[in-house]
Amino acid sequence: MIVKDLQGIWELCLDEKKQYSVPPKGEDTICLPNSTANAKKGVCKTEPTTDFMTDQYYFEGYAWYTREIKVEESWTDKKLTLFLERTRISTVYIDGVELDTQDSLCGYHKHDLTGKLSAGAHRLTIRVNNTDYPTRGGHMTSPDTQTNWNGIVGRIELQIREQVYPENVQVDAKTVDKVCVSADVAGLSEGEAQVVIRRKSGDVLYEVSHSFDAGKLEVELALAGEDLLWDEYHTNLLEAEVSVAGESEQVCFGIRKLSCDKRRLLVNGKQIFLRGKHDGLVFPSTGFAPMTVEEWKKVFATAMEYGINHYRFHTCCPPDAAFAAADEMGIYMEPELPFWGTIAAPGEEYYNESEQAYLIEEGYRILRDFGNHPSFVMLSMGNELWGNKERINSFLHNYKKVDSRHLYTQGSNNFQWVPEVLEDEDVFCGVRLSKERLFRGSYAMCDAPQGHIQVAPPDACHNYDEIIVPSKLGEGTATDGYIEIQYGTGVKKVKAEGGEQELNPEVPVISHEVGQYDFFPDFSELGRYEGSQQPFYLKVYQERMEKSGTFAQWQDFFKATGALALDCYRREIETALRTRELSGFQLLDLQDFPGQCVALVGVLNAWMESKGLISAADWRQFCNDVVILAELESFVVSAGQRIEMPVKLSVCNWDAFAGSELQYRVYCEDCVNLRESAGKNVLSSKTASMITSGSLNVNKDSERLCEAGVVSFAIPALEKPCKVKIELAIAGTEYKNVYELWAYPEYEVKISETEIVCAGKTVRIVRSYEDALNCRRDGIACIYVPVQTAADIEGTYCTDFWNYPMFRSISESMGRKVPVGTLGLYIRKDELGDFPCEAHSTPQWFNLVMHSHCTVLDGQDDVRLLVQPIDNVERCHKLGMLYYQGDVLVCTSRLWEISDHVEVKAFAKMLSEMVGGNVNTIGKIG
Repeated sequence: MIVKDLQGIWELCLDEKKQYSVPPKGEDTICLPNSTANAKKGVCKTEPTTDFMTDQYYFEGYAWYTREIKVEESWTDKKLTLFLERTRISTVYIDGVELDTQDSLCGYHKHDLTGKLSAGAHRLTIRVNNTDYPTRGGHMTSPDTQTNWNGIVGRIELQIREQVYPENVQVDAKTVDKVCVSADVAGLSEGEAQVVIRRKSGDVLYEVSHSFDAGKLEVELALAGEDLLWDEYHTNLLEAEVSVAGESEQVCFGIRKLSCDKRRLLVNGKQIFLRGKHDGLVFPSTGFAPMTVEEWKKVFATAMEYGINHYRFHTCCPPDAAFAAADEMGIYMEPELPFWGTIAAPGEEYYNESEQAYLIEEGYRILRDFGNHPSFVMLSMGNELWGNKERINSFLHNYKKVDSRHLYTQGSNNFQWVPEVLEDEDVFCGVRLSKERLFRGSYAMCDAPQGHIQVAPPDACHNYDEIIVPSKLGEGTATDGYIEIQYGTGVKKVKAEGGEQELNPEVPVISHEVGQYDFFPDFSELGRYEGSQQPFYLKVYQERMEKSGTFAQWQDFFKATGALALDCYRREIETALRTRELSGFQLLDLQDFPGQCVALVGVLNAWMESKGLISAADWRQFCNDVVILAELESFVVSAGQRIEMPVKLSVCNWDAFAGSELQYRVYCEDCVNLRESAGKNVLSSKTASMITSGSLNVNKDSERLCEAGVVSFAIPALEKPCKVKIELAIAGTEYKNVYELWAYPEYEVKISETEIVCAGKTVRIVRSYEDALNCRRDGIACIYVPVQTAADIEGTYCTDFWNYPMFRSISESMGRKVPVGTLGLYIRKDELGDFPCEAHSTPQWFNLVMHSHCTVLDGQDDVRLLVQPIDNVERCHKLGMLYYQGDVLVCTSRLWEISDHVEVKAFAKMLSEMVGGNVNTIGKIG
């Protein structure tokens, strides 16, 4: 095959009104491959949006790309194909004559020009239309992610072949001893083909001449050597070449078998656990996905630094370069049909025959164009689908008949409250098995009930085993009617049919879009964007904060919300790893999502760069192929409390340390630290304030999740609260984990709705500011606990889910409770005396916050904030939970509701000491 590269300068005409029926004269030029927006063609738009990044050169319509090509005389009797790697709806014209249109969003466009080109010069025009798609396109076309760009962003080639040639080479290689190679042969019904299998290094492993018939070649061969298998740790890649009559086609493949043992997910017979991330093709520098292997290797290398081994592409499919990079690096890939909606059966409401035909064919194109890649492990039918379950299952059934190399799932979180495992489904990806059986830690308020990370005191013992496989199955919730659901950024009514028996999945279960914990904006990103996409929403947020007088605090808020969100992610991930019956999770997300009203939910920014909140090594302590898991019912403990702490290991790579020992130590934080030597854990020999230390034997297990043993210790007698650290490490490896406990003496403190009695001193609790002033005037120590009003905001510990504006709007549309919308606490910890804490929310604040409200203090200049709830950037209130108003100490936490908790007693003691002293010694803040 001869390849003529057509990259370079093309004429460009932007036809927004789609008024031309024949190629117009180019009024500008563009260097392809590119998009018109990334090339900054057209009119620059500066009107800001807060829903997603502003594409300043956003264009929809026809873009006409024209250049001259020269055809050699020797090509005129050959097979000529115009190959476009990634574009939109493309229509090809030769010398003004329309020839062909193709509309795949995910696959290749191959325009047949055979017999249409005489020798000499011709004007080649490609009209790209980024409107009127056969389907809405999900994140292939969404302004929330890669934008609805117009252009050609991959290879652009004129391919010249002889009239007889092999094509569509597919390799089905599940085991070494059975490798099946198939190909179509164009231009010849029967004959001989040569098949060569070689390593990527070029070493030939197998060579054979084989006959083909009816234009179809099928060869089954056997190789030898376990070193040929592919998985995340052994990325052995092979090449298959099929040759016919002097023409050949090569494809890269790997030998790997995907299978399931009930809820266990297996690769080559070994159990794996998917530590996944959502990906919507967010690339803010260009507005479209990278098209080179090296670019994708850089992306995947960052994800792997954070323990990720799996990518789920939300209603999109990445280009071939992504699969090739994943092949080399050991990433398990799950593309998804570009659809988010209802799949109805013929005769039902919402049935769209042409759209379904397009989606079905798009799936076959994805399988054909990318199916040889061993990294391509699973295909999803779409995101959060509703409709006819039998119809969706027919998609799965037919795909599996054609291509058994991959696993198939009906979609991601289909049928929400009334899920069902379909007959031909290999893997179930969702968030619940009924309305109450939740196997994710967080949910939107409109999808309540919410998850344990949002509503339960922080712990390190939660798992989903009893939810996924209940010890006793009851009746399901029979449903046969219409319900209102979240649909994208809006609301939709759908027909819901629920089974009468509770769901008991017998396939691997993957938790969908895990996390979604909101971080505060990083305003240092302003000015970094050089492309067409601009985060004008950051300027809007800045203006709001300046108006409320809080912008000077943005860095404090950024660090405080980041620390809380990270802790939520950690507990979410550890819960998943602690669940024996779960086979993986898919984070939403490792990186920010600059769409759907802007969801800053990543530990990395939209460029996949660190926000500086946690190192990759520290993140890997709880998100890795080996994770040490302590089991603790609470992070708040009492002096003298005896703790029996089971330790488990989540292990997907036993070869890393089989036969090692797990070292542990427990100590009061202010004495010793874990030091490192050449990247390996070494426990220091210091013993001051040491509570206990020792080791547990680690023996190889057949299961991913195994018991390492139990660590027993007692919290020592304490005069003051302190932080206790638990350090766990596998000797001689990078694997370690650290837990923190907040330990308190059992203070003699009595709390009622009217007073705090501590150390023989009584502090009055008053419910009005006027009463507090009267107490001050009369020399009576008091704390003002205001009565919650309609203007106040409910207290909640967890940071917001996804973002406030999107789910406020959805909740209001559905007539459901609006989310609280706060992002944790910013704490002036040095002002809180003998109540040690961080500058951000930590577990000892859970009860104090959940039994409080946030007072709105906009415009109040006489306020000195000590504990400040952080508001979201849409509402942008100045909030208070503990503060001075003038000389009056105000606390919105209703301590009498939680008076038996040790941390609450310590907090009350601290408050009584604050009002007992001279309040004027408290420095003015903010």
